[in-house]
Amino acid sequence: MSIELVLIPVGIAVAQSVGSLIENHKQGGHTYKIQTVMKRQHLLQKAIEQYGCNVHEINQQNYQTEVGDIKIYFQQNDQGVFEAVFDKSVEQEHAVEFLENLHAEYKYLIQQETYQKLLLQAGEKGLELESEEVLEDRSILVTFNVTQSE
Repeated sequence: MSIELVLIPVGIAVAQSVGSLIENHKQGGHTYKIQTVMKRQHLLQKAIEQYGCNVHEINQQNYQTEVGDIKIYFQQNDQGVFEAVFDKSVEQEHAVEFLENLHAEYKYLIQQETYQKLLLQAGEKGLELESEEVLEDRSILVTFNVTQSE
């Protein structure tokens, strides 16, 4: 008997706050925000770095990064989801494209974290890794043998 699992990255829903740091910009209407689906601070930070940008932590819920001479702010809202704030000089389609690329890195990091936890816990649950395959979309197909029943 075997079990197959496919670790598929979480889909993206890019729609529409950075807080007190740029509050004066928001009042002047110089920025716009796009809500992401990213919630984990350490993974957002790592995704930004893997995307090739430096991350400046303002505080635990606020980050700033730069792409060229464009500054992008990330702030975690009350629901725990990060929102990206862009200057209005950045076209919205370019902002959405940046966030989609960033989210692809974020999804990959979630997948890797989940994969490592799964491998660690599989043996404890009586599962033996039979095979694994990385697919074109970077998802991982793993097959386990059930070695014991509880």
